[in-house]
Amino acid sequence: MAISFPGSRIMTPSKKTASRCSPVRRRERKKQVTRDAIFAVAQELFNQKGFDSTAVEDITEKIDIAQSTFFNYFPRKEDLLVEIFKKKIPFLRKKCRDIVSTDDPIKTKINKIFAVTARIAAQNQEITRAILLKNLSSFSNKEYNGLFFDDFRQSLSLIIEKGQQQGHMRNDVPALKLATMLEGIFTLFIIDCLIKKSHGMTSQELFHRLDLSLEGMMKTEGIGS
Repeated sequence: MAISFPGSRIMTPSKKTASRCSPVRRRERKKQVTRDAIFAVAQELFNQKGFDSTAVEDITEKIDIAQSTFFNYFPRKEDLLVEIFKKKIPFLRKKCRDIVSTDDPIKTKINKIFAVTARIAAQNQEITRAILLKNLSSFSNKEYNGLFFDDFRQSLSLIIEKGQQQGHMRNDVPALKLATMLEGIFTLFIIDCLIKKSHGMTSQELFHRLDLSLEGMMKTEGIGS
């Protein structure tokens, strides 16, 4: 029995409102739970078995759902790759912004940007490999083109531009062009590690290449200042 106090009024939803809202909310919650489960299991299997070796059936069997249910959420297996990387972008973006805003020397900032991006790639090697292959085979496909590296490039550009303004870096080449060159060095290193497998992701080769490139970008006076 409901207890009321003098002058108070108990507000309860009408039967019509409850019957209209509650089932909808339950369905939406159930949809979100299913979507999250697909995402989590797919990411786990991609990292364990590799993207190409993981079938949609492997994912649905582990969650115990029909394949048709999977395709209601993700029309293609490839769509999961995009989703996975989009979820990592905010973390990378924040890390890059924090690095850009510090008073560290120019070279130190650039090294930190490389390090944090390489760490994310190393923690998700099979997924990184798959998205890189998709990117290389789909240059005209905006879905993969630039995914994950846009913030990397823009952060480098901001650091280089500031270095140019301070007189530490050569200013006869636009900052964005220099940043794109550094992005190329990073991408080629990932290709060597995950596709050619000529280096490990923890190798110092990446930073040897970076140092060689920065020698040509920095002015003789004030290097690393």
